[in-house]
Amino acid sequence: MNKVRQILFNWQCQQQPKRTVVIHPWEDVRTVAIIHDSVDVSHIAQAIEKGDRIVDVFQHPTQQEIQWLTGKPKNQLLDKLQRIHYDLLIDLTQQPSITMLYMAMLIKADFKTGRHTCEGIHDMTINTPPRDSADYLYQQILHYLQMLTTSY
Repeated sequence: MNKVRQILFNWQCQQQPKRTVVIHPWEDVRTVAIIHDSVDVSHIAQAIEKGDRIVDVFQHPTQQEIQWLTGKPKNQLLDKLQRIHYDLLIDLTQQPSITMLYMAMLIKADFKTGRHTCEGIHDMTINTPPRDSADYLYQQILHYLQMLTTSY
C-alpha cells in the first residue's frame, strides 16, 4: 500500500501547475499556514501572530479525513487548505507522511519551507532528524528565512 501511495503521490506531484516562488521579508509576511503532525505548536503560532499576522494551523488529519487508497486529504479538508493564498507555509512535520506531503503540496503559498523529507514540495528545506518538539525546526526555519530576506 505504501508503494502504491508513493507512486500516486509522485504522479500527482508531477501534475501540479508550476508555482512562482516569492520569498517575502519576514517583517512583510502577513499570512502563514503551519502544518504539523500532532506535536504542540500553539506557542509557535502565538509567537508568529504577535507580528500582526494571520496564522492558520492544520494538523495531521484523522483517518476519516483521508482517502484510503492515496492518503490524500478528502475534499472537505482540501477546501479548508486551499481557501486562502498564504505568504508562507511552515511545515513542522516531524515524521514522513504521504498525507502531510499532500497537504504541503496543495496549500497555496508563495514560499514553502519545512524539514527535508521529499524533493520538489518545499522551496527551502532544513535537513534535521525528527524531534519530539517542533521548536528546533521552527527556530532553524526562522533563522534561514531572516538570512535569506536580509541579503536582498
